[in-house]
Amino acid sequence: MYFRLSVSIVILLASIAAKAQLVNVEKSRKEAKRGLQGSLDLNFSLAKNTKQIFEGGTSAHLQYTRNRHMLLALNSISLLRAEGSNLINDGFQHIRYNYQLGNGFATFETFTQHQYNSIRLLQRRFLLGIGPRLRLYENENFGLYLAPLVMYEQEKLNDENKTQTDKIKGDLYISTTYSFDKQISFSHTTYYQPDLHKINEFRLASDTGLEVKFNSRFSFIVTYSLAYDTHPPDDIPNLFYTLKNGIKFNF
Repeated sequence: MYFRLSVSIVILLASIAAKAQLVNVEKSRKEAKRGLQGSLDLNFSLAKNTKQIFEGGTSAHLQYTRNRHMLLALNSISLLRAEGSNLINDGFQHIRYNYQLGNGFATFETFTQHQYNSIRLLQRRFLLGIGPRLRLYENENFGLYLAPLVMYEQEKLNDENKTQTDKIKGDLYISTTYSFDKQISFSHTTYYQPDLHKINEFRLASDTGLEVKFNSRFSFIVTYSLAYDTHPPDDIPNLFYTLKNGIKFNF
């Protein structure tokens, strides 16, 4: 059994608004290698000026691959506090199972997810989804994938009425990866999640990343994330986006 642990030390140079509501699983997939692989990201900071500010976060990733089977487990928690008040408090837990069909053109996917985000008044969101993931094109440098999934969503808000909804939604995503060479790689994923009973109500998200490897251990990463919701809770904006730079250390 093979295990690889990587620790990413994230240096936040630019953060605009809050994190996206949709979880980008595609960027968390590792190259399919038999056995167990994993990663653990940790970051925290403490600052004191006119206010005391604490920022911390952690994420864990485990992926197990054997023959045609792949099991992926993700966990992420972020917290930003200033003078005892939470400015950011969000997290998610995600489990996904893949089974490769035939020659690998199609993969069966099923997943479940729990998520919360205080900035967007999201007390909890539970998802359960299923569908195919299609390999449209793939070679050593470029990959293009499409997944038309369907999912059940239960959502509870922290608004005055403690609103709870149950919906059947689409979960369509398209993903692409490109390696310029062994040092530089690019990835992009776009998600579209419509309410199947009200097509004009949907969430749209995209995640774009660039990774530059200094050597086998260190990489510089730039990530831009965007999320748009046609029907957010009252007083919450439709659009959220984030720009981050980071240093990644592997061993």
